[in-house]
Amino acid sequence: MKSKIFFFIIGCLLFTSCLKYNLDEIENTDLCAIVSITFEHRWIVQNNNGYDVLCRRELTISKNAPDADNKIVLTITVPPASGTAYNSFSAAVREKVTIGNLYLYSILSPAAKIEPMGDTPAMGLPASFEIGKAYEYKVTAANGNFTVYSIVINDFIK
Repeated sequence: MKSKIFFFIIGCLLFTSCLKYNLDEIENTDLCAIVSITFEHRWIVQNNNGYDVLCRRELTISKNAPDADNKIVLTITVPPASGTAYNSFSAAVREKVTIGNLYLYSILSPAAKIEPMGDTPAMGLPASFEIGKAYEYKVTAANGNFTVYSIVINDFIK
């Protein structure tokens, strides 16, 4: 038994690694851009076994990338109802979609992070949006450079 413990300890020591040895250097990038954005609606239904299932439907947006002024002015359109399964985007689910309960997501430059400014809602959480209001997000690159982006919802079509 003592020999098994001894070999286990030796094995643990031999198979550990030092994270600072032979790793490639990662460049300190200055990229801080929003590549694209997405709005979606979420709802919960019960499946055939009685378990809750999170369902989501991406909404159609007229523009998902910023212009030269770091601004995204867009129109959100709720897609038509479709499907017949328990988790389908039915007419009843579509009726519940409002501008007051949407999720906003973004794709950023590698190694960048995003944070809302002022009273702008955080991305990835349910939020209430308003037509015509500018929502500002600060995108920070790995080296600390940052750019402020503005998202404005021009219209909400249901």
